[in-house]
Amino acid sequence: MPRAILSIGLALALWCLAGSGGGASHAAKPKTPPRAPDLKILSVAAMPLPFAPTEKPLTLTITVELPKNLPDEGVLNVSALITSPSKSSIRLLEKNQPLTGKIRAGAAQGEHQRVEIVLRWDGTDHMKQVVGDGIYDYLVQAKLMAVGKNGPLTRETAWRKRGTLEVRTR
Repeated sequence: MPRAILSIGLALALWCLAGSGGGASHAAKPKTPPRAPDLKILSVAAMPLPFAPTEKPLTLTITVELPKNLPDEGVLNVSALITSPSKSSIRLLEKNQPLTGKIRAGAAQGEHQRVEIVLRWDGTDHMKQVVGDGIYDYLVQAKLMAVGKNGPLTRETAWRKRGTLEVRTR
């Protein structure tokens, strides 16, 4: 008799571990796609292409759509990370744009406002050395910051945009 009770207990434990038996397990549930943020990077335009560092700086024009509800004293932070094919040469460009005036007035009317941010790259890496020829990757990120007690706080982050650009030194 004790052996029968042990067998029933073992079968019951295995059944509990496998789930209730009637429904799908947690791992089999379809994943819902993430909700798109209200802060969006609409476009990234790089000029001139191909880029020659000795002539003039590369201009990245980033168009960002802001959410309808903006934080008081908010700041839009836009950054671009430029990396060489070997990932040994990197450069971070960044700009903070206060959300004031016309931008806040449009948001108060419940409209999505678009802002153009311009970042310039002189063709140097993190060591201030002119980069070599090649195809470089860029990664653009936009964050909506709000003022907090201990400094700026990230309120919302846009999905990142990736792209490539060609550098020719000759």
